[in-house]
Amino acid sequence: LREALVSTYQTNPTINAQRESLRATDANVAIARAGGRPQVSGSVGINRDLTRSGILVSPSSKGPVISGGVDLSVPLFQGGRVSNSIRAARTRVEAGRATLRAVEGDVFTEAVAAYMDVIRDRSIVSLNENQVRVLETNLQATRDRFEVGDLTRTDVAQSEARLALARSGLATVRGVLEATEENYERVVGVPPGDLQPPPPLPALPPTPDQAVEI
Repeated sequence: LREALVSTYQTNPTINAQRESLRATDANVAIARAGGRPQVSGSVGINRDLTRSGILVSPSSKGPVISGGVDLSVPLFQGGRVSNSIRAARTRVEAGRATLRAVEGDVFTEAVAAYMDVIRDRSIVSLNENQVRVLETNLQATRDRFEVGDLTRTDVAQSEARLALARSGLATVRGVLEATEENYERVVGVPPGDLQPPPPLPALPPTPDQAVEI
């Protein structure tokens, strides 16, 4: 179970998407801080003057002339807009972290449920397979007894009906198992292998007051 949760933490697309969303929210803090820092802008241009007479260029043409400029602006007072923007961005980051923790908790719960569903459905399939084998043996015994005249054709038909019903139930639970294994792979990121029983849960608190404290 621990390995399944580790794989879920590393590969689950829902958790990864929430992480990337939190990174984008983190970047807003730096963007908000940039509003209170000096800004530099520059421009460069190339100009050339051509005076044409007919189709010839006159000797008085000039160029190229390169021009450029640099502007530096330093914010002195913005009425608290930058500081409030930074605080708002930090608050959104805290909210994003809380959302990530909540998403992780939901996905981990889903992973544990998928893990237990596979163990449960594998056990159900095993029980149904055993039931089919028992009914197959019982049908063969019924036919043998019918051959010696100990049972009637009705008894054989009933045994065949029970076997057919068991095989139908086996096909159904195999379909359910396949669906739960696909769901496990969707949540955890890898196909379910030989899943071991989960560790035992801790004992319940002896009193309600201790439960509240925990």
